[in-house]
Amino acid sequence: MNTMKEKKIIVLPAPHCRRSKKIMDFLDLEKIPYEKIDLLSTEGQILSDKHHFMASPGILINGMSLNPYDVLNQKECRVNHDKAMRIFTSVTE
Repeated sequence: MNTMKEKKIIVLPAPHCRRSKKIMDFLDLEKIPYEKIDLLSTEGQILSDKHHFMASPGILINGMSLNPYDVLNQKECRVNHDKAMRIFTSVTE
């Protein structure tokens, strides 16, 4: 029996990070649910250490780290809509 469920997305933004804001604005605009944990909080630091984040925001999808540049056009610091929709909205079984 296959059961479909939403992806669990956690975003760990750094203070004043433009990339963090762009990704969270995108998720909000598209009404994609996510949990926000401040990167500098104790929980954020534990997750950062565990997943070896190399750029902000830290992004976890179902417990797996996602490089923010997988959904951002680095030069313009703009979310690549099509890639982001595929990554954030596909369902898991």
